[in-house]
Order: sequence, then C-alpha cells, then structure tokens
Amino acid sequence: MSDKKNNRRFVATVAALTKKPSFPAFLILILLIIINAAIQPNFFTMRSFRSNFMTFTPLILVAIAQGIIILSGSLDLSLGSAISLFNCFTAFYMTDENGLFIIVVGFVLTVIASGFINGICIGRLRMPALITTFATSAIYLGIAMIILPVAGGYVPRSFYTFYKGTALGAVPNSFSILIAGILIWWIFSRTRAYRYIYAVGSNEDGAFASGISTWRIRLTAHMFASLFIFIAGLCVLMMTATGEYRTGQSYTLNSVAAVVIGGIALTGGRGSIAGAMFGALILGILNNIIFFSGASSYLQIFFKGAIIVLALCIGAIPVLIRSKKRLVGV
Repeated sequence: MSDKKNNRRFVATVAALTKKPSFPAFLILILLIIINAAIQPNFFTMRSFRSNFMTFTPLILVAIAQGIIILSGSLDLSLGSAISLFNCFTAFYMTDENGLFIIVVGFVLTVIASGFINGICIGRLRMPALITTFATSAIYLGIAMIILPVAGGYVPRSFYTFYKGTALGAVPNSFSILIAGILIWWIFSRTRAYRYIYAVGSNEDGAFASGISTWRIRLTAHMFASLFIFIAGLCVLMMTATGEYRTGQSYTLNSVAAVVIGGIALTGGRGSIAGAMFGALILGILNNIIFFSGASSYLQIFFKGAIIVLALCIGAIPVLIRSKKRLVGV
C-alpha cells in the first residue's frame, strides 16, 4: 500500500515539475550538455569547469537581473550599457592604490544609473519601459565612450588573477561569486517585496487595489537588479582586464533571450529566476558547441533564435493539452 502511495507521489511530483514554465529550458539544457560533452572530451574536467564559469557567470547574473525586472512587468534594455559604463569608468580611474575605492564608486554609479533612474522613470513617472531604457542605454553608452573612447585603461593584476583563481584549491572563484549571487537572490526571494513583484507583474491594477505601492515595487525590482548588474560588470572587468565601451552590449539581448528561454513571460508575473539561469546556461553551452564543432560564429545567432522558438513550442504543449481537455469536457 505504501509503495502505491509513493508511486503516486512520485508521479504527481514529476507531473508538477513538467508544468513549471522553466521545465522546457531544463530539458534543452540537458540535451545541450550531452551534445557538448560528446564533442568536447574534457568537458567534465575541472579545467573546463573553471573556464566555462568564467564566461557563464556574468551572463547568469544579468539573466537574474533581467528576470527580476521582467517579473515586475518592466524591462531593461540599458543593462548592457550600464555594464559598459561601469567597465570604462573603473578601468579609466583605477590604480594599484585606489582599486577598491573606485569599485565602490562604480557600484554607486551602477545602482543610481541602472536602478534608481530607470526605476523612478518607469515606476513613479510611468514612462514606457521599452522607450525609457532604450534612451538611458544610449546615455550610458555615450558617457562610457566619452570616458574611454578606445579600449584600454588599467586593471590591477590582483583583480584579474583573483577571478581566474580558485578557492580551497579546487572551487573556481568565478563559481564562488555566482553562488554568492544566487544566495543573495534566494534571501530576497523569501521577502514580502519579492512576492509583491509577482503580484505587480501579473496584475498591476489588482495589486494597487490590494494596497500595494506598485511604483515602489517596480523601483525595488530595478534597484535590486542593479546589484546583479554591478556584480556582472565586476566579473566582466576582471575577466577582460581592460576597459572597452562595447564590452557590455551583447549582455542586453542575451539576458532577454535567457529570460524567454527560461519560461519567464515578457508580460510579467509568471516564471522563475531558476528558468532565467537555465536560459543563460543554455546560451553559454550553445557558444561552446558552436566553437568546438568548428561551425561559423554567425550560426550562433541562428541557433539562439531556433532555441528560443523551440523553448516556446515546448512550453506551449501543456497549454494546448489543457485547452484540449477543456474542449473535450465541454
């Protein structure tokens, strides 16, 4: 009797997992890992693990940031330019003596630019998120180009050697930074403000009628997301060890792609940050597959679009099944 109960519980658990918006991304991720391991013999070695997470970590962090913002019913197209601004500012002003101070100033700059300004304009002033962040993206990129018009600057050796190093003799520091970022998100996800983000994203008028200050929640989402944008920018700085105004541009659309692949609805209020992280890993592993297969880098754009369509199609299957059941019931 107990075996039957356990079997029913297992089946119910599996059925519940398949209904999660992030489940299609999980399936695609497993498939790509198998493909990557097949064409890259040393994929599961520690050296490969360290190399991969040096490049995966910034993308996963910006996917978390974009996911939080989109869940609130907003959008951030200035995310990549904010990373570029942080990168150029820190690389231009850093020296061996003032490195930590410049990082702190860069953090404040990122929070004000990417978090406060966007949050106030979109939340309080109710400006369209798409147009607002497109405009602020141009502003931040323009400032970055003024600060550092050509690639260069200076990054202390201790910064980029730390990012490439390991802790406790085995754990890559880039992976440790990612775990710290996930822990910060996990703590925030247990707060009331995080639940309100879902409420505002799914039904802003209903949330307002329930007494929730919707503009403050949107501001909170952008402000909290700016923390992950800062950490991602710091990782990019340590990874490239130079300043360049184009260094953050790819992260904007990649973060949106990761969110869509991960099953977060662009209308807000539906999906999970775990799905956004799956989506970022999918994009990172896809780059690996293209590189080790010897295919043209131009195929990355094609396959990225194909995977987004595939994820959307897989995610639509449960919806179609449920709608068919309703019709049959009628």
